[in-house]
Amino acid sequence: MRVRGWARRALIAVVSLAGLALTARGAMFVPAVYFHVAFSTIQRSSLMRDRVDWRALRAEADELRRGARSTADTYPAIRLVLQRLGDHHSHLSTPATMHAHRGGATWAPGLTVIGPERVVALVSPGGPADKAGIAVGDIVETVNGQAPSHALFLSVDGPAIDLTVRRPGDATARGVRLQPGLTVFNQPATVRRLKGRLGYIDVPGVVGGGGRFAEDAVRAIREVDAESTCAWVVDLRRNVGGNMWPMLLAVRPILGEATPGYFVSSGEREAFSYGPGMATPVYRLRRPDPPVAVLTSRLTGSAGEVLTIAFRGRPDTRSFGEATAGLPTANLSFPMVDGAVIVVTTSSEADRTGRIYEGRIEPDQRVEIVWSGVGSEKDPVLQVAASWLRGQPACDGNAAP
Repeated sequence: MRVRGWARRALIAVVSLAGLALTARGAMFVPAVYFHVAFSTIQRSSLMRDRVDWRALRAEADELRRGARSTADTYPAIRLVLQRLGDHHSHLSTPATMHAHRGGATWAPGLTVIGPERVVALVSPGGPADKAGIAVGDIVETVNGQAPSHALFLSVDGPAIDLTVRRPGDATARGVRLQPGLTVFNQPATVRRLKGRLGYIDVPGVVGGGGRFAEDAVRAIREVDAESTCAWVVDLRRNVGGNMWPMLLAVRPILGEATPGYFVSSGEREAFSYGPGMATPVYRLRRPDPPVAVLTSRLTGSAGEVLTIAFRGRPDTRSFGEATAGLPTANLSFPMVDGAVIVVTTSSEADRTGRIYEGRIEPDQRVEIVWSGVGSEKDPVLQVAASWLRGQPACDGNAAP
């Protein structure tokens, strides 16, 4: 998610004004009109607009929404259109999902499992999975009686899910039924000191406005930096995306003030910015422009990949772990009158050198991730990254503080 200044305001104004005019006559809630506005919005704004046969797609979608009696009945057709764009990033968020996101939550089972290992990589504190006793590192043997085949699943809306879960080292698995529920998504960034005068920040995904996410992260960075800190680890391995701006502001003291990247569309580019409306307490590290190790994984997606790109091309910076999820594109959100939001991919993303990214972003050094130990002293990725940082001139014992 991102906000693209005048372009976002102009596009949303078009949709909003059309909605107001039609709503005044009661027409906007007519499914045919509602779908027409949705289709036109997607067609006009999509990054892929020149690669789609819109006439054929409209005919296919019209057939799917035939007989729709409510705006919700058109959602399958809208999702079909978004899927046919082929950007793998555009999507429709329902009114219930948007209501949850405004409160920093999501409607889900509260865990993410990755394949082919079938290992639990994320568990939302207080969510259904957490209450059922599922922990990061557990192995999911079956989902609804079938061996899971997806690389990433169980992090989206859905009905009750029956799992068999095995704790590593246990001979037998246990059955667990998870009923998706309102689950807190937003968690604070974890900031702490590591051995060897290193700072560490784990930046999770953020939905909604983020509240005090950035302010709290910057304050924690300042506290860690009160002692001499020669370099930083920025851990994005559990950042599945959301609103890029609170995340970008959270790492601003470490990332620095240079332009970190660009949105690119139709040959034009617009810089990532800490500009007006994005104010947060600005803190400058005691040792500016430190060496930085960026950690990524298969879960690092969307806005998490924006942060990954923001550190690309930065001096004294190296990345470790796994390739990212492969969604290095930017979206705009278009609110609909029933509370749903159409999220459309509108631009690619480039780093500070102008390099545009497509697909998964490979780290500079691949290191296997052991999910049960992420962030701990036994974390192999963190160990390798910290070793590299300690070997940098800035972390030499004789370097000036």
